[in-house]
Amino acid sequence: MTTPDVPRRRGRPPKLTRDAVVAGALEVLDESGHDGLSMRAVAEHLGVGKMSLYHHVADRSELERLVIERLLAAVELPDAALPWRERIAALAHGIRALVFRHPNATPLLALREYSDPVALRLPDAVMTALHDAGLRGAAMVGGARLVFSYAIGFAQLDLVDKADSAGDSPMAALSEAEFPHVVAAARETRNHGLDEQFDLGLKPLLAGLAAIAS
Repeated sequence: MTTPDVPRRRGRPPKLTRDAVVAGALEVLDESGHDGLSMRAVAEHLGVGKMSLYHHVADRSELERLVIERLLAAVELPDAALPWRERIAALAHGIRALVFRHPNATPLLALREYSDPVALRLPDAVMTALHDAGLRGAAMVGGARLVFSYAIGFAQLDLVDKADSAGDSPMAALSEAEFPHVVAAARETRNHGLDEQFDLGLKPLLAGLAAIAS
């Protein structure tokens, strides 16, 4: 005799885990931005009661920290045997790609401190490369901030370019006599994609770091 299938209860959420809570929080952050990230919003997104989240995270502050630590841990680190310039370039590209994929995480990247050893590998890799370049103390810290700031800032240009593909920059149509360098720069950028522009900007950044170290 066959036993009839017992219908599953609809709407019953799967067993909640800490990993699922963090993944859900990242999805809410991507969709609703930093202001929209709350314990209630994550609970609704996961289809569970708000209080059930507190079995896995203490509060919103811890949730934000866990989200950023997950994102930082996902950035691929270059081979430590590579020259320091190549490592910094690769790390800058990784940071830029991270912000481009998750632009709403930018405020958290700028404001949060991290304690997870896996997440700390990224800033440590940046500072290790700078240390190998010869930077020490405040110069090394400042250099690391410069690398992060350049990559995060350039990612904002990526997002603007993605949202606005209207064509030539209006700056290219300005008076060349009044703004010669601005017009020349605007016209020059038409010949380079954003990836190439990013690499062009890395050259003086790396040269400046090398000059400080010498």
